Amino acid sequence: MTPKDFAGVQLKLGPIYVYSLTMMLGMLTAILTIWYFWKREKYPFEQLAILIFIALPTALLGARLVFIIQQAIDKQWETVKRFWAIWEGGLSIHGGVITATICCVVYLMFSKGGRKINLRKAFTIILPAVLIGQSIGRWGNFANHEIYGYEMTPDSLAFKILPELIRKHMYIGGKYHLPLFLYESMANLVAYILIVWVLNYYNWLRPGTTAGIYVLYYGIIREGMEPLRDGNSYTIYKVIAAFYIVTGVFMIALFEFILKLDFSVYKIPAFRNDKLAKVFYFIIYEEKNKYVEPVNILEDKKAKKGNWFLNLFKFKKKNKDQQETISTN
Repeated sequence: MTPKDFAGVQLKLGPIYVYSLTMMLGMLTAILTIWYFWKREKYPFEQLAILIFIALPTALLGARLVFIIQQAIDKQWETVKRFWAIWEGGLSIHGGVITATICCVVYLMFSKGGRKINLRKAFTIILPAVLIGQSIGRWGNFANHEIYGYEMTPDSLAFKILPELIRKHMYIGGKYHLPLFLYESMANLVAYILIVWVLNYYNWLRPGTTAGIYVLYYGIIREGMEPLRDGNSYTIYKVIAAFYIVTGVFMIALFEFILKLDFSVYKIPAFRNDKLAKVFYFIIYEEKNKYVEPVNILEDKKAKKGNWFLNLFKFKKKNKDQQETISTN
């Protein structure tokens, strides 16, 4: 029996496109991640709300614009004519991140309220969190049956190990295809966990560095994925991926090694055990003219009554001498 061909099929839940739901869920998850670290830095919520208000529409516009430009390069004029039909798919992650970042940086640098937020910390908090949005959003490509690779034969390893649900939905245009959306989704999820919930959570790198790691990592992922895509050339995506790689290397060098560290830096053990404390510890970067010290959960008796995870960073003014200063430059 011939499998159902999913070419051009867009999955729906009632009248709602699944693609749109995954985009919204991805954005919401990224925003919640950002809010957690924003709150930990004690930055005002109203500034985050303004950045979200700026980022969401500009990201959508930029993402759609770059996709339409690519379609014009490939002479897909029917798609170009329907440039407003976002629910049908066709958003460039590159374009969305670039346009939203530029607009948010302009706000942070030139507005009165934005200048209260340290730009390097904003980079660290916001950019890596985009990874979870990208990971979830790729399942919208699955729902629209797009972002797939070359033909996958029934005797191939990929065909044998893939779940049946994914395998049957990759039957497009009369043949099975590699699920590139799945590969990128998983790669983004792994990077999200490592960059956000390890490097950023413990602050092991200088402010801004993990933003560069995100840019470099995603550039490498896309540079590797583009040659595997079936169909059009997607030339502009290859160029932008190369730009990401160069920009990511520059950002890492700039933030981690070149720029002066204009913060007071404090080290806090994550565990009472001396051996574990040498490996697992938090680094706190505070603007030198804006010192508010975090209370060590291990010494805060009140925190024992609540959830230690949620109470990990309660901020209040204390004597600076109670914490280990590891750098002031």
